[in-house]
Amino acid sequence: MHRPPTTQFYKTVILTWITLSLASVVLSGVTWYQLREALRLSRQAVETKDTAEGILRSLLDAETAQRGFSLTGEEDFLEPYLRAERMLPLQFEQLALLAKGDSNLVHQVVQLRARAELSMEHQRRVIAMRREQGAGAAAEIVRERLGKRLMDEIRQNVAFVVAARSAFTSMEARAPRGQLLRGTLTSVIAGAIGLGAGFFAIYLVRKSARDEWRAGEFLHAKLRAESESHQKSTFLANMSHEIRTPMNAIVGFSELLSGELQDTRQRQYLDAIQTSAASLLQIINDILDMSKVEAGLLQLHPEPTDPREVCDFVQTLFTEVTVKRGVKLSCSVADDLPTALLLDRVRLRQILVNLVGNSVKFTERGRIETRIRWERQPPRSSCVTLIIEVEDSGVGIPKAKLHDVFKPFVQAGTHPDMEQSGTGLGLAIVRRLVELMGGSVAVTSVVGHGSLFRLRFPNVAISAQMNESPQAENNDHADFDEFQPARILVVDDNEMNCRLVAGMLESSHHQLEFGRDGQQAVDLARVFRPDVILMDVRMPRMDGRQALRHIRKLKGMESTLIIAVTASGLAEEHRRLRTAFDAYLRKPFTRRALFTVLSQFLRPTGQTVNSHPARVPDGPISQVRAPSDVPVGLMTRLRELQAKEWREVSDGMAMSEARRFAMTLETLGRETGCESLLAYAGLLAHDASAYAVDALEEHLQEFPALLERLEHSAV
Repeated sequence: MHRPPTTQFYKTVILTWITLSLASVVLSGVTWYQLREALRLSRQAVETKDTAEGILRSLLDAETAQRGFSLTGEEDFLEPYLRAERMLPLQFEQLALLAKGDSNLVHQVVQLRARAELSMEHQRRVIAMRREQGAGAAAEIVRERLGKRLMDEIRQNVAFVVAARSAFTSMEARAPRGQLLRGTLTSVIAGAIGLGAGFFAIYLVRKSARDEWRAGEFLHAKLRAESESHQKSTFLANMSHEIRTPMNAIVGFSELLSGELQDTRQRQYLDAIQTSAASLLQIINDILDMSKVEAGLLQLHPEPTDPREVCDFVQTLFTEVTVKRGVKLSCSVADDLPTALLLDRVRLRQILVNLVGNSVKFTERGRIETRIRWERQPPRSSCVTLIIEVEDSGVGIPKAKLHDVFKPFVQAGTHPDMEQSGTGLGLAIVRRLVELMGGSVAVTSVVGHGSLFRLRFPNVAISAQMNESPQAENNDHADFDEFQPARILVVDDNEMNCRLVAGMLESSHHQLEFGRDGQQAVDLARVFRPDVILMDVRMPRMDGRQALRHIRKLKGMESTLIIAVTASGLAEEHRRLRTAFDAYLRKPFTRRALFTVLSQFLRPTGQTVNSHPARVPDGPISQVRAPSDVPVGLMTRLRELQAKEWREVSDGMAMSEARRFAMTLETLGRETGCESLLAYAGLLAHDASAYAVDALEEHLQEFPALLERLEHSAV
């Protein structure tokens, strides 16, 4: 006989329902919590890795800064070192918080911090020794190799920290997967008994699964983006190397031939080759620049810039072609425009060259005007709004095509005979560069009457210090005999490049030797003992970086000047080269470019202020005896110079200003016959021309004492 369910049965069912429901909720909650912890640990591992690698980068930047300062003595090189001193304590505090709870990791962090402090103290010693006793004393400390041993140990510490946290996270992340499956099954069963508890459990499990999926998708996307960026960088580096290497021979040998050919027809042929090479190089630069912008690899390098100098450069560049066409080219700059704005000088020059070049192409008669002005920003602001306008009276652009001219490889299409010489990238690069610099570009045009391009750069900082004028870049003078005789080793797997350097240094008093790969470079360095090595970066058997490491290990070659020669156009590649090598030279390069980079390191054979050299004393200026008779008018003029020009030169430390100050003093010395003033002017001129910043600063500080001695002699 069928018995109805008893009260005990209902109690059992209800108790079972409540138990399973609670168990489902608890198990789902535990699963969700474990998954959340796994995700937290994963994020913590990424933060630990980034922080540890950031510490390593800071230390490497500091070491590079110390090396640059030790070689050149220029205080500007110490900026990364000072930044590292500020950042390292904060980075170690963050790393200590991330390592909390893991005794092994904490131990490694403590070791890492101790070695980092030793490394910074070692670099501090080198810098102090360089300031007090010069490059030789600093090099002696570097040869102790303490810095290298510390950096090797620091790299091991960083690698352990990254590996330990990654391994710990991987183990913690595997356990919740089984819990996820059990939680799902329990939720389904509990849902059949109690809908409320089941729905809640499923919600928690699905939320956990969604979080894990999102985290996985994020990591996958990050890895994919890093891979694509690396592929783009590799492609650009290969393209730059393969194209610029033969271009180096074309441009270089054309330059050498220009000074030898006398036949008119041959010079016309050579001019055609040089013009075509320049056009091809411009197209290559445009394509690579556009590729770098698209890949997000183009970086800005703001520096104190005078827009007047950029304007003068552009006007000089296009004057010849506009005069031949009968087009009036002019450039006006507001009189009150600050002389030092914090801008990327190279990119601003590129923008103006592209805009004016575009106007020259489409203007056969009339005028091309460049106007530079500025607007004040709120009171007490140290920033201005820079406005640049380029206006021409050319053929103009149809209204329907105004937006298309800024697209890559797109031209207006209204004048095919004028457009066939370009790639359609000039204005596209202008827009990308302007936007990258935080500005905007607009164009208005009337067909048959001309076009007006207006650039607007807000929030441009006013710099308190003016950099050295770039006008020296345009100087064609390159007499390598101005340097003391040196042994120069040229290493390049391309025979044309070796011949090019041989041609540039032909008839000079320097001794040359050539190698074809990194292994030959090491062997020749051991025997030839060069003063300078021009090292190609990409070579078979052993590349330039590997050869650099081997040469630095040779006894007596630790401080040998090694200049990288590269065809890469990537800013990141240049940064790495500056870190490893003493300097770098970018292909294609000219005699002037080679002369400029060598002038930073080779000692001059002699130095003059002008055609009538002033005597430079062997010792400090304080040892030069003042004349017994000093004109009173001279002292009045010198006091005026002290109040203005001397103070400006001392505060700004611009080499061009220092040279002008030295020439003014020399002129006064010759007019009055003051030998001590002539000697002092010679010292300043020598320091400014040799870019000896420390010596220049020291000698400038002696000017008041010199005036006191001269004034005492005049009484």
